[in-house]
Amino acid sequence: MSRGLVVFFVAAVLILSACGGAKTGAPSPSSAKSAVSAPDPVASGSAESVRVGSETEVFDSPLPTGPAEAKVVEDFREAQILWDESETAQHLVAPVTDYVTGGALAHLRDAVAATSQQDLVPAGADRMFKTRVTILSARSATITTCDDGSKFREKNRRTGRVDAQFNAPPDQQYLFETWRMMRLSAHWAITGLSLASLPKLAANHCQP
Repeated sequence: MSRGLVVFFVAAVLILSACGGAKTGAPSPSSAKSAVSAPDPVASGSAESVRVGSETEVFDSPLPTGPAEAKVVEDFREAQILWDESETAQHLVAPVTDYVTGGALAHLRDAVAATSQQDLVPAGADRMFKTRVTILSARSATITTCDDGSKFREKNRRTGRVDAQFNAPPDQQYLFETWRMMRLSAHWAITGLSLASLPKLAANHCQP
């Protein structure tokens, strides 16, 4: 999120770079977001597209068929939406601290502070695809996903102007991300992540 804070979401990552230094099947109720139909190529209807302020978050992979893995991915999506809502609102929104904890929560606080200083909020679109649960136990899980930030933009909160020219550097537009999660009561929360961009080999998996 500075490039040393590289966190969650391409949107958050890119905004922090600019400063110098990126969910149950149905999203939780919030005035800041509204569900919209998922765009192609997901013809099965099992993907999800959610509008958060000026940004559209697209989860472009079907939920796993197994109920245990599906629950992990659903809560992962919810955490991502709450992260976006917090950056858009420029403060932590409830119940984000139930879905983002540990080192990940520290990253979120840094992201919110950085975007608030610049009066920038996420805009455009961010797409997660090739998402799957790679490790699952009773108390911990790991999700890997590709993150397409090629259509991500920034919006000035004061003027309402979207920077149509803003683009991540080509080697940062498609990232490979590994998310660590832990079980908290009845749901899963994100505790941290690592990501790879080109020229790292893992990022090749995500290039168009």
